[in-house]
Amino acid sequence: MNYVTTNIRLPEENYLKLKEEAFKKRKSLSAVIREKLGAKNARSESEVEQFMSELSVMAKSLGKKLKNFDSVKTIRETRENSKW
Repeated sequence: MNYVTTNIRLPEENYLKLKEEAFKKRKSLSAVIREKLGAKNARSESEVEQFMSELSVMAKSLGKKLKNFDSVKTIRETRENSKW
């Protein structure tokens, strides 16, 4: 693997957290940062299916509550009444 050396600016708080994590894991700061950059939000298929089913139930519930809701009218009223 080819590496590219670069300089980045981090808030001091983030830098210290990363440095502490590297110390605890007994890894270099660079290795911890590479892990975080390469990490993917891995969710199992069952987690995704559960989330989507919950989202579907919520959407149906909101759809019933907002049946006669006119979003364009609300946006126009908000725009007209705002103090920009």
